[in-house]
Amino acid sequence: MGKAIKKKLTKLLPFLVLILISFLLYSYRLDFTPVHLNQDEMEFSLNAYSISKTLQDQDGRFLPFYFWHLSSFWATPVIVYLTSIFLKFLSLSESYIRLPSVFVGVSSIALIMILVQKIFRNKNLSLLSGFLALITPVLFIHSRLLLDNLYTVPFTLLWLVFLKDFLDKKKLFPLFVSGLSLGIGIHSYHAAKIMMPIYFLATTAFIWPDVQNRLKNFGVYLLGFLIPILLFIPWLKAYPDTLLNQVTYIGSIDSSVQVQKGLLGVFNSKRIKSFLSSYPKYLSPEILFFTGDRSLIHSTRKTGAFLFPVVFLLAFGILAVLFINKDKFARLILFGLLTYPIAPALVNDPQRISRGLVAIPFVILLCTYGFRYLFSIKEKLFRVLLIFIFVFSWFHFVFFIQDYFGNYRKESYAWFNNDIGGALESAIKSTRIRKVDRVYLERNIYFIERYAKFYSIKFASDLESRAKYFDPASEDFSSFPIYSLVVLRAENAPGRADKIRMFEKIETIREPNGYESFYIFYRDK
Repeated sequence: MGKAIKKKLTKLLPFLVLILISFLLYSYRLDFTPVHLNQDEMEFSLNAYSISKTLQDQDGRFLPFYFWHLSSFWATPVIVYLTSIFLKFLSLSESYIRLPSVFVGVSSIALIMILVQKIFRNKNLSLLSGFLALITPVLFIHSRLLLDNLYTVPFTLLWLVFLKDFLDKKKLFPLFVSGLSLGIGIHSYHAAKIMMPIYFLATTAFIWPDVQNRLKNFGVYLLGFLIPILLFIPWLKAYPDTLLNQVTYIGSIDSSVQVQKGLLGVFNSKRIKSFLSSYPKYLSPEILFFTGDRSLIHSTRKTGAFLFPVVFLLAFGILAVLFINKDKFARLILFGLLTYPIAPALVNDPQRISRGLVAIPFVILLCTYGFRYLFSIKEKLFRVLLIFIFVFSWFHFVFFIQDYFGNYRKESYAWFNNDIGGALESAIKSTRIRKVDRVYLERNIYFIERYAKFYSIKFASDLESRAKYFDPASEDFSSFPIYSLVVLRAENAPGRADKIRMFEKIETIREPNGYESFYIFYRDK
């Protein structure tokens, strides 16, 4: 028995090492890069923190199905509840709140290897797929952000893993879990409400013609898919705007949306033309392999969503699926790649692959098909090509990592709302070493009240309760009373002076490139 376990562990060791490397790399210096705390990360974490302590969200709702997010829209629940589990044992900080996404990213790498092993029954191909996933820039970036964009990926992979298990073993339980994964995945990210039903229908179209006992099997699959949707209905009756206010949110991005028409307002002739124009761009080499997402929250803009060298593996993988591996499961994977732009292209906000991260598993899987095909060709030229791809991929990834932890911090800080956290941390430290009767925070700092709440919890401070908010455009802070501490944007300090009447500048908050973003003023006489 001991020898059998040892032998099994020996076989698993390379996979476990790759997973460990993935975790160490993906979790490295989470407080350093991303450069600051994004407002969405903050809101997700505050609701998760509240759930972990009271089982209520910030507004007092007991275990809500969805979460009211930044006073704007209802956010999906998976990310909040997963984060609340982490915060049950960890404190509130930038590093710790991002660990759930590290878990999701590393789990996705593991699931990709499991799926490849089920498809090819080849240990080396499984390790290859894990390596390709590990060095995928868009997966690396989003595994370090507490944003729900990535949370569709593990559910997409679970759908495929258990579907393949059903096709191999003909047992009903994997089929039920496959449908259940799609159903739960609907609540992982807003774009999933479009993509998961598409995958459900695609399974029916691609797989069902060859399945025995179709009616019984389909019933089990449908039941798994519908359970998470049926559980959503009572919440939807109580909060009918949960879906409708998504239209308002899309309308704030895309002016062509006819908000007054509700869900139908998303579809009109102007928007259909926009969709048809945007769709093919998401399949272009530019967004996939050269520039990535146009937002510096989601991309460095120096590297594509995927490393450039893997374009060769992807191209040969598509050819292999179309002309060599003609099994329907492979075709289903190709279908997944070709349809991933549907959700992001619905919003006239181009080049936002962050809304279509379901592409990740399909690209990696097709690259694995491509590698297997190229490796099967005995000509020396193709072996040289494979060596070139891997060497070039490694150097490209090293370039990406160096830029991510280097220049990217200097270029992206404004996208992360500047160093609000640094300004509030400085203010909190000042209240502990100086006599401070009142802390005045500039009202125009982005989501300042929520940032004040986050950093008050992080540093166990009473800043939130002591804070008073003011508008420097209508209030002259130099007239504030003695023992006042003032936090304001540097651009609103008259002449960026070191002293303004009785107030002295005691702290300057600088961004990674040296730009002065916030000043702390204090009056002690």
